[in-house]
Amino acid sequence: MAELFKLRREHAVILRIVERLDFLVSQPKPPPQLHLFAVRYELTSTLIAHLKNEDWLVYPRLMASTDVDIAATARAFSDEMGGLAEAYREHCQSWDANAIAADWTGYCTDCRSLIDALITRITRENRDLFPMLERVARAA
Repeated sequence: MAELFKLRREHAVILRIVERLDFLVSQPKPPPQLHLFAVRYELTSTLIAHLKNEDWLVYPRLMASTDVDIAATARAFSDEMGGLAEAYREHCQSWDANAIAADWTGYCTDCRSLIDALITRITRENRDLFPMLERVARAA
């Protein structure tokens, strides 16, 4: 299933970007702003495109499944993702260049929480959600 391959590839790309961001926020001092914001921009643009793909390719298909467990799991994942997407949006709005410069430690702490949430989410989707998508595709 080409769609699933694409989604898994996007997860791998997101995780590589997150690794780079995690490295930056593990430093005692902030990196040059242009470097940090380039990584943040790359994560944001990649994540937004991925979420749109999931919204169009994954959730509608799984929620329409006649398997009640699959449909319920997809609804729960979709509801949770809305919260994570909103938290990410708020993080990006709250932490502009001035806020980061004024509180590097606070930014790093907040950023690590967000990174952990993204990694957990991707792990769960790879482990739980994508196999369901494979089952639904095979049954169709």
